[in-house]
Amino acid sequence: MLTVGYGCTNLSGNHAPIAPGNVYSQADCDALLSGDLAGFEARVTKIIGVPLKQHEFDALVSFDFNTGGLDRSSIPAKIRDGRRAEVAPTLDRWNKAGGQVYRGLVRRRKAEGEEFNGLITQALATAGVHHNSNDPMPQKVERPTVPADVVTKATKNERRAAGGGAIAGGAGTVGKTQEGSAPAQPSDQGLPWAPYVTGAAMALGLIVIVVAAVLAYRKYRHLDADWA
Repeated sequence: MLTVGYGCTNLSGNHAPIAPGNVYSQADCDALLSGDLAGFEARVTKIIGVPLKQHEFDALVSFDFNTGGLDRSSIPAKIRDGRRAEVAPTLDRWNKAGGQVYRGLVRRRKAEGEEFNGLITQALATAGVHHNSNDPMPQKVERPTVPADVVTKATKNERRAAGGGAIAGGAGTVGKTQEGSAPAQPSDQGLPWAPYVTGAAMALGLIVIVVAAVLAYRKYRHLDADWA
């Protein structure tokens, strides 16, 4: 992706297209940045929809300028729900590009989180470390996904229910097999309703498995939406 100056690309559409071979002066780069920031400032204001402190606003503009992902994150909802303390940890998760964690992104997210929390001096110091490093700063940052271990822990009850359903269905299958065996089992004699009980157990087991799977999927979707 073509990048010039302070990380300006053609994605914003707020300036003349960047072309290979063009030479940009300091003034040109400043103008490109100003044009891009104006667009991202408007985006942040629209997406968040509630008043922000200046340092919160600045941090989110920096984040969206780098990722373009504010509208795909849980940050707006967390702010509107009064969960501002969760914003910095959420920012930290946006640190991958191409499946790889980049130190530059880790530091940038840390600086943005510090700035969001009003720790301006710390944020400037963190950002200054990156300025003096040669770590790359990818322009296409991936939306984070909830880790498998978090999903496994959160869906423990649903998986346990599905296991119980499988056991119930298995018991029904065993009962049906015994019922159809020749010669008939003594325990089946005089029990004309046994086939119905067996079928009900199998049906109940299947229902439990399906319901548990649906609930687990819904929980996963909620976790994934709240993670990024």
